[in-house]
Amino acid sequence: MKNILCVGNVSVDIKAYSAEVDDTEAYREGSIELVPGGVGRGMAINLKHLGMNTFIHSVVGKDIFGEYLRNGLEAEGVNTTLLAESPERKTALFSVMASRGKSATCVYSTQVLKEISFTKQVEKVIEENQISAIVMDSNLSEETLAGFYAYKKSHPEIFVFQNATAPDIAKKTMQYAPLIDLFGCNQYEAAAILGESEVLPDLTTARKFQALGYKNFIITFGEQGVMVRIGKETWNEPPYNTSQIVDTIGAGDAFASGFLMGFLDNEPVKRCIHYGLACAKETLLTRQTVSNKLSKSFLESYKL
Repeated sequence: MKNILCVGNVSVDIKAYSAEVDDTEAYREGSIELVPGGVGRGMAINLKHLGMNTFIHSVVGKDIFGEYLRNGLEAEGVNTTLLAESPERKTALFSVMASRGKSATCVYSTQVLKEISFTKQVEKVIEENQISAIVMDSNLSEETLAGFYAYKKSHPEIFVFQNATAPDIAKKTMQYAPLIDLFGCNQYEAAAILGESEVLPDLTTARKFQALGYKNFIITFGEQGVMVRIGKETWNEPPYNTSQIVDTIGAGDAFASGFLMGFLDNEPVKRCIHYGLACAKETLLTRQTVSNKLSKSFLESYKL
């Protein structure tokens, strides 16, 4: 069984939605949900469901949200040895507000993530637990990214999956492209990386990415599906349509988790894509950022 270290955001999403038309920005009735989130958390739990031993490296505050997240990760069987507690900063929070007739808005506080660092303790956990792959999001500081990639340079046998995470921070890891074994982003993050207004799932986009040094990468395109480039070969696959979409948050991380499960087991790329699309579809059908249905056996027998 593979041991995977997931490094990055562990947060709480506060989702508020009203079916009433928002034309006054006044008080209105709706629903409010508290959902555990974060790319680091999502990947750690998804990969745990898919049969891997996962470790989370992040920081939470000394507050009820931090306790809530830690308890949830431990209940899922994720190793929290490297989940630190900040004595000063609060747990990362995302407040998402939406109502009929208006686009959703988000206010977030992620200062605590600056405290994630590459330390001797991290190095010790990697070596003592024979970590074979590191999964990172781009919320990490420049110093922390430099630390992890310096370690990767001296330990090339460790597989690194890098998530672009968001358009405004997608470029942070470009300088490390040759060291990244698999890169994941969506169409908006891809556009930000290439400095273009939009990108298409075609060979032109694939070649531009590889010209930047990315050897292998995934770009998700929402309703247009996904483009995967491994070496000199490119795959384009449509999405697995759902009867309804409950929530889109977490679907991209779910795709990456399913694809990564197959890729690390040296499965054919087409099957890796199948695993990823199945994970994404199931995640679109839940309010949670992780679907409880996911498992390796579930994916292997997944019917469209």
